[in-house]
Amino acid sequence: MAQVDVVVVGAGLAGLMCARTLVAAGREVAVLEASDGVGGRVRTDEVDGHRLDRGFQVLLTAYPAVRVHLDLDALDLHAFSPGVTIRRGGRFVRLADPRREPGSAPQALRVATPRDALALLRWRHRLLAASGQEVATEPQQSTADLLDELGISERLQESFFRPFLTGTFFDPEMTTSSRFTSLVFRTFFRGEVAVPAAGMQALPNQLAAGLPRGTVQFDTRVVGVDGDGVRTDDGHVAARHVVVATDAPAAADLLPAELDPPRPGRATTTLWYGADAPPHRGPHLLLDGDRSGPANTVVVMSEVAPGYAPPGRATIAVSLRHPATDVGRADEAARAQFAGWFGTVTSDLDLLRVDDIPYAQPRCDVSDLTTLQHPVAVAPGRWVCGDHRDTASIQGAMSSGLRAARSILASEGGA
Repeated sequence: MAQVDVVVVGAGLAGLMCARTLVAAGREVAVLEASDGVGGRVRTDEVDGHRLDRGFQVLLTAYPAVRVHLDLDALDLHAFSPGVTIRRGGRFVRLADPRREPGSAPQALRVATPRDALALLRWRHRLLAASGQEVATEPQQSTADLLDELGISERLQESFFRPFLTGTFFDPEMTTSSRFTSLVFRTFFRGEVAVPAAGMQALPNQLAAGLPRGTVQFDTRVVGVDGDGVRTDDGHVAARHVVVATDAPAAADLLPAELDPPRPGRATTTLWYGADAPPHRGPHLLLDGDRSGPANTVVVMSEVAPGYAPPGRATIAVSLRHPATDVGRADEAARAQFAGWFGTVTSDLDLLRVDDIPYAQPRCDVSDLTTLQHPVAVAPGRWVCGDHRDTASIQGAMSSGLRAARSILASEGGA
C-alpha cells in the first residue's frame, strides 16, 4: 500500500481496535507491524508443545471493552477459581469470596481478621454500587494508603494484597493509584478471571480476523513519521492520518516533538516450566505470603486450561517478585522454593523459557493518573493510542484504540 487513508503503527490490541473501527467506517487502513504477528505484548508461543504467553497474563471478563468487542464464547474461556491460594506460615490457605466459595471461610481467618472481612465487604459494596466513571474520578492516594483507610490489617496486606498487587501491577511497594486499584477490583468483583483455551494470543487473533486480508503487514518496521505518512525500512506509505499504537517508549521515539519522554514502566520476569505432573491441582493462583523465595505468583496453567500443555505434561508460570538480574540464580532459587512448597514432585521441572520484560506495563502511580484518559490527538493528523493513554490493562489498550479511531472520524465530520 503506497497510499491509504490511515496508517496504524503497531498491531497490538490498541492498534487493532483502532483499525477495525476505521475499516467499519469505510476507511482504507494499513497496519504496519515490526514483528511476525499480531498482539504486541499479548502474544502466545508454542515451545515443545506447551503454550506460553509472553509473561503471565489473564483476561478480566467484566472489562467493558472486552464484553462489547470480543466474542467471549468463541474464545473458549477457562476461568480461574474465584479466589487465591496463599502460602502462609508454611501451608496453603484459601482466601475467596465466601458467597462464591463457601467452604473457604474458615481458612480465610488464618490470613484475615473478622474486621478485614467486614472492610472488604463494605469496599466491594461501594465499588459495585458506583459507576465506573465515579470510581475513576475518586480522590487519589496510593494503594497502600487506601488499604489503611479501608481498615485492612497489616497481616492481610502482607499476606494477600502485597503479593497480589506485585503480580497484577508489578508494584511491590503498592504505590499504584487507588483509582486504578479500585477499578480493577471492581472488575474482579463483577466477572471472572480467565484465559482462552488457545492462550492469550486468541484475543488479538480475533480482532485481526475482522480486518480485510492484507490490512496488517508484518515484518515492517516504521522508522519515522513525516508530514504525509510514515517511513519504513523498505520505503514510504502516505496517509492523511498516522496512528502510533505502540508502547510509550516506542511512541516517544517516533513522535519526539509531540510526546514527552515516558516515565519508566513496570518490569517483570516470568519463568515457564514443564513437568510430568502438576505440582498443585486446581485452577488456582498461588501467592507467596511468606516471601520464602523469588517466586511471587505460581499458576499451573494447564490446570486452568488443559490446552496449555501437551498430553501427559503440565505447564507452570512463575512470576518473580522482582525482575531477575541473574536468571540462573533465580531458577535455582525458585526450584528450592518449590521443593519447600511441593516436595519432590518438582524434581522433573524443565525450564522452557524465561520472559524478561522491561516494559510490561506503564506505571500507574498517583502522579501518572491525573486523568485516566490522556489525549489521543497530539498534532494535526497525528494520533497516539495504547494502554499508556488510558490505564495499564487490556481495557485501557482497547479503549484507547477505539477513542483514537472515533477522534479521527470526528475530525473528518464522520461518525
